[in-house]
Amino acid sequence: MTVVLHIGTHKTGTTAIQRFAASKRGKLRSRGLWYPSYDEIGLFVHYGHHHIAHAIANEQGNRLSIDDTQRFVDYVQAKKRRNETVLISAEPFYRHLLPTEGGYWAERKAYIDRVRSFFPSPDVKILAIVRRQDTFARSLYQERVKVTKYRLKFRDFLVTERPSFEYYSHLRLFNDAFGNVEVLTYEDLAARGLIDAFFSHLGIDVSDIPGRPSANQSLPIDLVEFKRILNSTPLKPERLKEIGTLLLDRTDRSKIEQGKVDWLSVEEMAAFYDSFAEENEKLRKDYLPGRPPPLFPPFVMPTGTDVPEVYGGMSANRLAHLVAELLL
Repeated sequence: MTVVLHIGTHKTGTTAIQRFAASKRGKLRSRGLWYPSYDEIGLFVHYGHHHIAHAIANEQGNRLSIDDTQRFVDYVQAKKRRNETVLISAEPFYRHLLPTEGGYWAERKAYIDRVRSFFPSPDVKILAIVRRQDTFARSLYQERVKVTKYRLKFRDFLVTERPSFEYYSHLRLFNDAFGNVEVLTYEDLAARGLIDAFFSHLGIDVSDIPGRPSANQSLPIDLVEFKRILNSTPLKPERLKEIGTLLLDRTDRSKIEQGKVDWLSVEEMAAFYDSFAEENEKLRKDYLPGRPPPLFPPFVMPTGTDVPEVYGGMSANRLAHLVAELLL
């Protein structure tokens, strides 16, 4: 029996994987993969295991207590079947911190060590999916703005959130704690069919199981900016989250097409991606040694009409029209 802790990262198809696994629990277990549910110990149903990751981080307002988390983990350990794989999937494992002295990486280590204390068995494996940093940054930024009160501009986001893109440093901490880390790339999985390729890696053929959940929809750049502006207002988080959902209905009506504009110039985005070249090569050598370099597809500089314009911000007229649409 192997317990696979799928830790994300964010924006690598995790929600689609989790929703598929949750909707096909019975079929997957009959094929040797158990995706346990909270309701098996009398709690609520959720498609992922985010609440476990939150509880270990002592997150306030979490629906799962630390005692519930221990009870769930103990239940899984007691009820697992011989020769089956147990999948626990939650991308917050990749980002949570526990306060301690020493700064960000010390806090990450403290959190990962505490995760390990809940999964002490030697048969636990960490599975991470990583994505090219420039595309990951765009996707993560719009998601952060869409679902939270995040209000920094994209350029500042790249600076303050840089540790999120330092995959090798995160995985080194997981490797120190667990000693068993596997890495996949989002680009490879997407090219082969995300759901089928992910479960095939776990040794489970799901090609004959119908139903593939759609990925989380992204907002076009002007709607992200609109939501970022609203995040600086006194609106309550619940209302802001509702507005984020409403904006998804207006994605097709956005006047700024995806890919026609970008937050930064192509030269700046290329430089951002290139700044991780050394760390990406370390990751490839340590976790994907059979893969020829580079780890991710190279950055291709667009030319001519394919060069996106740099987004100049939202005009007062556009802001007024969006507010009117939401009010009507």
